[in-house]
Amino acid sequence: MQQAEQFIIDVTEQNLAQVLEHSRQVPVIVDFWAAWCQPCQQMAPILEKIVQEHAGRVVLAKVNADEQQAIAAQFGVRSLPTLKLVFQGQLVAELAGLQTEAALRQWLAPVLGNAEQDAAEQEQALIARIRDAIEAGHGEQAEAALRQLLAETPESHALRAVLVEYLLAEGRVEEAQSVLAEVVEDAAELAPFRARLTLLDELPQAAQSLAELTRQIEAGEGDHRAAALYAYGLQAAAAGQFRDSLEALLQLLREHGGYRDGIARAGLLKVFECLPKGDPLASEYRRKMFNYLY
Repeated sequence: MQQAEQFIIDVTEQNLAQVLEHSRQVPVIVDFWAAWCQPCQQMAPILEKIVQEHAGRVVLAKVNADEQQAIAAQFGVRSLPTLKLVFQGQLVAELAGLQTEAALRQWLAPVLGNAEQDAAEQEQALIARIRDAIEAGHGEQAEAALRQLLAETPESHALRAVLVEYLLAEGRVEEAQSVLAEVVEDAAELAPFRARLTLLDELPQAAQSLAELTRQIEAGEGDHRAAALYAYGLQAAAAGQFRDSLEALLQLLREHGGYRDGIARAGLLKVFECLPKGDPLASEYRRKMFNYLY
């Protein structure tokens, strides 16, 4: 059915049954048109735009009414353009005449809304299973599954976010950066991870393991201990260990408030930006920071 990457199909008597069967999976817009029909030509690019936007969640089945008169008669087409919406094997709606983009979107909303909701719920269930696998110690298998899924659906920012989160937690910063770099637009799901990676740009030297930084904190004194606390705070945040990160930076603020012109406070503020708006952890540590400073 996905013979055209754009999910647009030319319908004939030979493939009509296959098209209608596919409607059991996704809605199918059956567009009856003709080369001489000017309104058909005007509406065609609008329909194609909507279908492309939904990337497989709806199919456009185009029927040339002059060439496929039997199909037009089967659907009871009396004028052009005529649209028939078939979903789950049933005719659920129809339209005749030239339509605006707004009218077409409103017409499609009842079924596309449901289809999009179902897809989103399935994706969230899949992500939950992947997270469970990671927590159970099957990170390699989870990573392989995520990479395969992204190869099939590169537009899924939610799946990409899970992969980046896993790579950062493993300390594989360059790989996480590479996965993020595959998306150039400002996707909301990826913004927190971009912010986390910018934290590492603040470090004066290459990132070290959190275990090594912990040893440096325990053994260090003065500026050496302060530098280790600061590096730990930023790297722990980049890895998604936000409480440990904030605790280290708060400790730096308490013990070495003047270190690098009070960089502990700036570090805390940067980590707050990596947390979702209204996150209780951010609120908790904002209060602690305020109480210490004022």
